[in-house]
Amino acid sequence: MIRPPTPADLPAIRRLWQENRHSFLNCGPEDLPHLLGKPGAAVGVLPGEDAGAWGFVAFDAPALNAVLGSLSDGALRAALIGRHLPSGASAERLIGHTIAGLQATGHPFQLTALSGESWLERLLIGQGFAVADHLCFYLRTRRNLPEFIQHPHLHPQMRPLRQDELSALIALDRLTFPPLWQMGASELLELIFSSRIQAAEVDGRLVGYMALSLHTASDQYDENQAQLIRLAVDPRLQGRGIGRQLLTESIAYAHAHDCYRILLNTPESNPAHQLYESINFRRHGARMPVFIYQFPGQMVAPLNGKP
Repeated sequence: MIRPPTPADLPAIRRLWQENRHSFLNCGPEDLPHLLGKPGAAVGVLPGEDAGAWGFVAFDAPALNAVLGSLSDGALRAALIGRHLPSGASAERLIGHTIAGLQATGHPFQLTALSGESWLERLLIGQGFAVADHLCFYLRTRRNLPEFIQHPHLHPQMRPLRQDELSALIALDRLTFPPLWQMGASELLELIFSSRIQAAEVDGRLVGYMALSLHTASDQYDENQAQLIRLAVDPRLQGRGIGRQLLTESIAYAHAHDCYRILLNTPESNPAHQLYESINFRRHGARMPVFIYQFPGQMVAPLNGKP
């Protein structure tokens, strides 16, 4: 039987978390209770009282973002398939049940999944997901700073983003990125509080930003590293050195905190690859497909956004 999970299923899902045939996890065990009882989740229950669970799938429940007026993604957080499935059970039916439950609400929605695992890719494609883009991963380990030449007619002010600039941040993010890669208001608010954001200002207007997070090594065998989370520049001012200046400043900040291993990821559709490679970022690892499912079915917007 497949049904929406309830808090009573939590022990069985935790056992499945520990013992399974296939697992995809984009969350921690502490997040499990928050995924239960929502339309974006389904659990496959073994026959018999207290017999346990044979499968579990959970997406973030998609919701309309009132500020942006567009759908935020219901991202895949967990997919767990047990070692033994009862007769007639299938992992495809788990995802299908989740989609049917969301369709029954009558509201349009979009689901996304990032996965390089072949077993999960087959399930997603079988349930109508399509590859919309790929994520590419970059690494920089050079200890020198990139060369930067100031644009002769544009001199943006670089400063920390203020917490009261959320509305301006939302507007810039919407202007810069296609719908697939836009962040909702809650995501951008979390970004403000969880990372260092350097802003670029021209004539009193926010025209760009760079979000950076630092991660200190946990032991002597590890090394500090930095993650360049998000770079955005007003499309009307792109190509004038603002993005390069934001990147250079963020790399310098990371180096000042003894972080020389700097990571970033960006959509393959992003034309900024040349910029990253020009300052000694190099491809790191395999690219990862980005799957989407939209209801009602429609074509995604052209992908020409920045990371």
